[in-house]
Amino acid sequence: MPLKVNPNRMELLRLRKRLAIAKRGHKLLQDKLEGLIQRFMEEVQNYRTLRELIEKEFLEFLSVGGMVYIRLSGPLWETLLQVNDGKTTVFSKLAKKMNIPVKEISVGNLYIPFYSYLETPSMMDELVEIWSKLLENIIALANKERYLISLAEEIERTKRRVNALEYKLIPQIEETIKLITVKLEELERSNFFRLLRLKES
Repeated sequence: MPLKVNPNRMELLRLRKRLAIAKRGHKLLQDKLEGLIQRFMEEVQNYRTLRELIEKEFLEFLSVGGMVYIRLSGPLWETLLQVNDGKTTVFSKLAKKMNIPVKEISVGNLYIPFYSYLETPSMMDELVEIWSKLLENIIALANKERYLISLAEEIERTKRRVNALEYKLIPQIEETIKLITVKLEELERSNFFRLLRLKES
């Protein structure tokens, strides 16, 4: 469906400029879309790798935690749980990746549980170390997941804009240019024949 414009030469020149800008914009958006999709695929692979690592670390944490629980007496385990009621502070900030705003979380102070080196088995140190790494990786995974969501949303927005230019605006402008060109040619022919008649009379 053509645009509703006055069929004159000024409008024709304006539409030709607009068409050139629309085609250039379409090319830039198409390049951006390809870059975003490529980045998305890379990030998906990184996400999967980190998730697999977390699953292994979690199983290791459960295994070592089970061994520590078995080696500790009931009352000592209860005491450890009561003493260690500290909290880890989590902050969130807005960052930009590939010019996309992404909310990221980070740990302010990682809480290290308090325990006696004499009363607890050496595996307790290993358990705390595994937990620290696990928590760090879980936060990294959460950030990656949020980034993937933001990337997917940006891909969808860019895709809509590319399609709007490719299948709506550019064809509309091209069709309007053709119609104006035809009308101007008809006008020139009618003016030419009118001049011929004037000369003949």
